[in-house]
Amino acid sequence: MAKAERLARVARIRGLQKQRALADEAKAAADLDQLRQMHNRIEALRHSYTPVADGAAAFALKSMAHQYDRLGKALAATLDRAARAEVRLEDARKVTLGAHRRKRAAEELADRAGAAEAREAEQRLERAAPPKRVTRA
Repeated sequence: MAKAERLARVARIRGLQKQRALADEAKAAADLDQLRQMHNRIEALRHSYTPVADGAAAFALKSMAHQYDRLGKALAATLDRAARAEVRLEDARKVTLGAHRRKRAAEELADRAGAAEAREAEQRLERAAPPKRVTRA
């Protein structure tokens, strides 16, 4: 039973590792979603600051151009951060898949070891039992 217990413990550890990998993947997905929302907000703001050639608004044109430029830089930075977040999410998904496979393999090993130990115990009992008498007729 010691081998089955060790393998069951390994399976539990793999389960904990899988839970952590799933949590990391969920966090990476949430970060990516937040960055996408930020990108959309910046893009909407940048669109609202698009300078228009209007005589009455000429005094604010320089300020609007400055804001437009700053929002463009923020948009580029957000796109870069989103790309890095997508890479982190893909890495987290690979880790999660690996953890799932390791956990499943550990559980299968524990099940096989438990079944093998049960068969061995059954065989020991059969060998320890006194032989049956066969009466001849």
